[in-house]
Amino acid sequence: MYVKFEVRDDAAWIIIDRPGKLNALDLDGWHGITAALHQAAAEAPGPVVLTGTGRAFCAGDDIATFAQHTSRERAHDFFIGGLLGTMEAIATHPYPVIAGVNGLAVGGGCELVLVSDLAVAASSARFALPEGRIGAWPTVQVGVAAHESGRKLANEMAFEMGWVPAADAPRFGLVNRVVPDEDLKSEIERTIARIRAASPQAQRLTKRFLNEELVATGLPKVRRALEALIDETLPTRDLQEGTSAFLAKRLPTFIDA
Repeated sequence: MYVKFEVRDDAAWIIIDRPGKLNALDLDGWHGITAALHQAAAEAPGPVVLTGTGRAFCAGDDIATFAQHTSRERAHDFFIGGLLGTMEAIATHPYPVIAGVNGLAVGGGCELVLVSDLAVAASSARFALPEGRIGAWPTVQVGVAAHESGRKLANEMAFEMGWVPAADAPRFGLVNRVVPDEDLKSEIERTIARIRAASPQAQRLTKRFLNEELVATGLPKVRRALEALIDETLPTRDLQEGTSAFLAKRLPTFIDA
């Protein structure tokens, strides 16, 4: 399993270690993050860091696995049981989850940052929601944007699909701070230390109430969006064309209305 779990100085670190795939996640990867979050709650109560290795934080879903979604049941397992399960595990984890954004955060990887409680980005990090270019759409972002970032900026990311450099990420509500690449680990450690100045109960109750609307309203909307993706997008010719073009490194030709 390429999702690693470590305890460093009483803080749990979840590391996506699939650099050859830019840390893109297949179903095992989504389940791996969820399992690691449960392990963190049991073995290292306190802040959790989610980060990646290599030049990417996470490139989102592994597009190469989309051909495996040959039935509604298999698609449901991936998007609801896998992706949504991880987003719910982050939002409902009893302690703050900190995204340590070491590099590219694309699609579902960008949405992992969006759902995390805090985020610190290396200055070389970049963010994008390019799902529309393969005939899909950013299902997590459309559900949580109202709770996590400004609507106009969220719309810009979802509709225009451009890159957001780390320097602009705080303005888009994606991260709290941007630091030089070489300072990312030390800034995460300082963030953990600041959180730990509060009592464990204060951390748990603060997170529970800050995330109340996200859990009660945002995540159910994400579920509805994912169900629409499964029923209305996955069967389309445009998605098949978009994913084929992505894998072949060519421009897609979309025809559906």
